[in-house]
Amino acid sequence: MFTYIQTSITVILLAASSLLVIRQWHFKRQLAMVTARIEEIRNGSINQRVRISTTQKSLNELGGSMNRLIDDFQRSMEKVNWLESERKKMITHLSHDLRTPLTAILGYVEFMQTDKTLTEATRQHYFQIISSKGNKLETLIRDFFELSKLEADDELLNPERINIIDKIQEAILSFYHQFQLVQLSPQLQLPEHPIYVWGNGHSIDRIMNNLLSNSLRYGVEGGMIGIRVREEEERVWIDVWDQGQGISETDLPYIFERLYTGKASRNAVQQGNGLGLTITKKLVEKQQGEIHVDSIPNQKTSFSFYLPKAT
Repeated sequence: MFTYIQTSITVILLAASSLLVIRQWHFKRQLAMVTARIEEIRNGSINQRVRISTTQKSLNELGGSMNRLIDDFQRSMEKVNWLESERKKMITHLSHDLRTPLTAILGYVEFMQTDKTLTEATRQHYFQIISSKGNKLETLIRDFFELSKLEADDELLNPERINIIDKIQEAILSFYHQFQLVQLSPQLQLPEHPIYVWGNGHSIDRIMNNLLSNSLRYGVEGGMIGIRVREEEERVWIDVWDQGQGISETDLPYIFERLYTGKASRNAVQQGNGLGLTITKKLVEKQQGEIHVDSIPNQKTSFSFYLPKAT
């Protein structure tokens, strides 16, 4: 009997030892796989994921954490690659857009230096052209750096509670002279009571500036420009519309794309720029909003964006 018990205990101990050895071997094997995977990631391979088959909860959690880390890293790398590709395309386009006004400026300067027969009136006219070309260069460079900061997430837009009615009225007043020049009075549909949104004051100013500039540039021939504010439970919509030439059905899907300057494109606050509406869209989205555009050429074009409503 004693021998039987002793034998049974020995068998159980051997089985337990064997199981322990197997589990330890399996554990080491899984750890070796994780270590190898980490080394692959360090060498730039991010297309594979850690696969662990074990009853060890801690090891499974480690594998899950590793995969989430790889996913985050892969998304970051994809964004970096996209930004680099877009940067190269932008620089290619910008080199042309910068060269055009710069060549014109240098040409007028050389002409003024070499032609001694120019009258004072002609010189002043050339100075005005040079000034206009210089302003276009300044705007293009400013827009380029602003968009670069927005896309690189270097631009922090600290939100605050803002009365959007006040902001819109300020924007309209800032364009008073331009409206007077084209003999237009904007049609306003603004509630008489204050409406508050969560947003960044400077960014809202830039959004309104871009949209009103576009409407003045392309909507004057229609004889009417308007601004409307609409309230929803959690959103506040702002519509900026005009009855000008509008946007073709072909161009409409691409109107917010950077450097898109289709036929009569509105994404060119400065002709050939193609950054104005792209910046506008980025600024709206940075403030947890969205922007859309609807257009029936020569009838009505409306840019509508919303910002989160603040109580």
